[in-house]
Amino acid sequence: MYSRCKNFASNYGKKMIIFSGLIVPTAAFFMVSSNVVAGDMIKAHPAHYHFDYERWFHSFDTAALRRGFQVYKEVCSSCHSLKYMYYRHLVGVIFTEKQAKKECATITVVDGPDDKGEMFERPAKLADKFAKPYKNDNAAKAANNGALPPDLTLMAGAREGGPSYIFSLLTGYAEEIPPGVTLTETQYFNPFMEGGILAMPPPLNDGAVEYPDGTSATVTQMARDVSEFLGWTYWTHMERQKQCGLHIILFSLTSAVFFYHARRYSIASYATQRITYVRPLGLQ
Repeated sequence: MYSRCKNFASNYGKKMIIFSGLIVPTAAFFMVSSNVVAGDMIKAHPAHYHFDYERWFHSFDTAALRRGFQVYKEVCSSCHSLKYMYYRHLVGVIFTEKQAKKECATITVVDGPDDKGEMFERPAKLADKFAKPYKNDNAAKAANNGALPPDLTLMAGAREGGPSYIFSLLTGYAEEIPPGVTLTETQYFNPFMEGGILAMPPPLNDGAVEYPDGTSATVTQMARDVSEFLGWTYWTHMERQKQCGLHIILFSLTSAVFFYHARRYSIASYATQRITYVRPLGLQ
């Protein structure tokens, strides 16, 4: 009995030594790796700000969309494009058709070639895409110290957090730089950006725009409005999809009641019958 216990203790001790020799270096490796990642990739997760249109039975705030379009037009459009949006998308949401045409008349787009093979400029139409701030990507990089401003049409769906990420990024510029982060003269620190380094200076300042409806144009207000506007550019058909979804739910519930009634009172009497075949007398 004593020898068995001695052998068990010896084997158990050897296994623990082998296990410790494997698990301790592995844990140390992952701890070092996590520290490296945390130091190199600084990114804060944005809080969820619960925009109303994200709820099931809510739609976009039309007033916020109008203000957000104004912020994009007067602040963001100088660098960022909306290449998947047409001016006709504004009709019935932000402008009436007459107002949208008046807005297009103030915008110049390049068209052509004409009969002579040359490009020319003309006022925009509802069928045109939103005008781009630069002719091509190289021109955009040259004007922004080598950084390419991203297109904003689908930005609310391309980043984790959606419009909450956009709001956090616009309001999250920090003056204090954490250790290990080195910035150049044309870079800024923003913890909500991957890596914490951003080439875009803080775009919003109090009073940068003047809202026609009298809303105070604070940084947070402008950031919220343009975040909702970019949420709309990503989910343009949201209201129609919610309406279709509601119709489908109502149709499904009505169909479920109908089929239950049919199964209970019409089909059950036939489904529970038992048919027995009896061989006639005289047949072998």
